[in-house]
Amino acid sequence: MNVRRVRAAHADPQEYLRGANASFGSWGDEATYRWAFRDDAKLLLVDDGGVTIAASAILYRTLIDGRRAAIIAGSWTSPAARGRGVFARILETTAAIAHEQNALLLGFGRSENASARRFDAAGAGMHRSFYCRSVTAHERESIGNVEPDFAALMRRNGTSFRYTLDEWKTQFLSRPHAQIDCVGVEGEWCAIIERTYDFDRVHAITDATKLPSLAARAHAADRRLFCYVTRIADAELLATHGFEWTEGFVSTLPPSPITDWDFQNGDRM
Repeated sequence: MNVRRVRAAHADPQEYLRGANASFGSWGDEATYRWAFRDDAKLLLVDDGGVTIAASAILYRTLIDGRRAAIIAGSWTSPAARGRGVFARILETTAAIAHEQNALLLGFGRSENASARRFDAAGAGMHRSFYCRSVTAHERESIGNVEPDFAALMRRNGTSFRYTLDEWKTQFLSRPHAQIDCVGVEGEWCAIIERTYDFDRVHAITDATKLPSLAARAHAADRRLFCYVTRIADAELLATHGFEWTEGFVSTLPPSPITDWDFQNGDRM
């Protein structure tokens, strides 16, 4: 196997997209690729016998304390190449690149996925996260469309990413093919929601205690609410309001002493 490092902006998007859409079902198109892998994002392309059998991206962000973070994202391996240690090779190479850049390597995933075992085997720190979905909803509140409050949405209860206004707008509002709304109560709280056929996806919210109200709004439209949290207190609160969750992880290489990670769904790719 040969691992190629290329700038995503200089690569042929189809080389990545063919495998990503086959692996994930419907990852996206070239517009999604350009949005997800913008700026200085890198691709790792794994070749075997002249065929691309796997790929993964490295995205760079700035943490609120000013340190650089390298995120491993969008990793796929073709079915025929699975079980050969391809992702372990990708992870090793990604960690080396992050080290070269003096960046903390971050990974996001579900605990049930094979990647969780690879991160654990590599000695990564593993912080719990929660993919939450509403099952029932009862609370009702008058919720309307509001202007996004950038300053309020940037305030978190722990360690997260730091964005400029333009970076934040691109990450949260300019998602390709997405129906994005900002809803809430003017002057009190707001949330960025992406509407899909089955779910309202909460990409950012200023007050997690309002998630049950958003669930009631989604259920009234015959949808469910999805949100991503990294604070156990938020997950436990949601469980008391008719939410279920799938457990996930935020991994760090090298292991980080940080325990107060506070990421929302819009922070992930």
